[in-house]
Amino acid sequence: MSVVTALEAKVPTKSSVCTRDLVLTAMAALILLVVGLMSPYRNWDMVGYVAAALRADGYHGADLNAATYDTLRNDVSPRTFDQMIEGEYRETVYRDPASLAQQLPFYRIRVLYVALIRTAHAMGFSYPTSIYAVSATFAALSVVLILFLVLEVGAPAASVPLIVAFSGLIDIARLSTPDALATFFSLLTLYCLIRRSRLAYVVAMLLPLIRTEFLLLSMLVFVHGYFFDRGKYVVAPMIIACLLYWLVMRINGAYGWLTLFNTSLIHRTPYPVTLVPSHALGDYLRPYGLMLYDFTMHPHFVIYGLAVILLLKRGMGTVQADRQQVSATFLVPMAFVACHLLLFPENTHRYFVFAAATVAAGLIGQMQMTGAPGLKIPDAPTG
Repeated sequence: MSVVTALEAKVPTKSSVCTRDLVLTAMAALILLVVGLMSPYRNWDMVGYVAAALRADGYHGADLNAATYDTLRNDVSPRTFDQMIEGEYRETVYRDPASLAQQLPFYRIRVLYVALIRTAHAMGFSYPTSIYAVSATFAALSVVLILFLVLEVGAPAASVPLIVAFSGLIDIARLSTPDALATFFSLLTLYCLIRRSRLAYVVAMLLPLIRTEFLLLSMLVFVHGYFFDRGKYVVAPMIIACLLYWLVMRINGAYGWLTLFNTSLIHRTPYPVTLVPSHALGDYLRPYGLMLYDFTMHPHFVIYGLAVILLLKRGMGTVQADRQQVSATFLVPMAFVACHLLLFPENTHRYFVFAAATVAAGLIGQMQMTGAPGLKIPDAPTG
């Protein structure tokens, strides 16, 4: 009997929420908002996203270089600015407009993120402040989504701060990257999927506009829908998601997997257009070894490990469970992590905050159901 079909099924009562829980969640969201706005990391990705936004404003060539680095110089401390241009790679991007132009395809493909940055800028904020605001805002909104998620899977609302801390949401609130935005929409997708709302397919369809590689999550959601929603509602969103992915990659001149892998994991070059991919097998295997070590040392590994143990243990049972909820809460997010690491073994976990948060909520919900743990069986499909 499979692990999914053999999970014990006791229908839990949907977790209730009291004023104290709402206050805790509001405080956690407010803390992330303040930390993200007041203490951002100011990582080097700011260069790429400010340049992408300015390129959309019409800057190019030497003017783009000057506007990008003048904007950053006016926002960050002299020490931070010096760090942004030190080293052979960063100094070349700083001094050569052709090099900066060749970095843009890595950043312009985050279409919705760049659009939100430009929207905030149009409201009167500087581009760096706009970047901080987008990350902090969507990290804070993700806290609210986590509250809805834990209530849906039967976990106590008081577990929200714990999930926020362990999932890494605090870090992405401070990063100048689209990870907080991607986390929010990924959580929204899984929340709708757990509730059996077909809105999940609509949100999943749009994920490639945030991070192109999140087409993986879109496809996993559509596969889930094929098996549990008779497939008729997923065909159109799946086609549109693939079309959006293709358009984003095509219009923005995105680099292929080989260039991305070599530039990110083998040898970072300021001129990716002329990159010659490595032909040494060891160069491609080494990142996987480093990734495996890093993965087992990270708190996320504990969350996924406990989930696997839970599924295997319940798989020895004999009572039919709600396979749809097991898939949406555990299998879809963990399959995304596995597929993403298989295709791109980068030693970072910011891509997987939504997955860790969802799986952690499911685990806590299971532990809450003492005697015969089970996930909530929802009502008929909505949305």
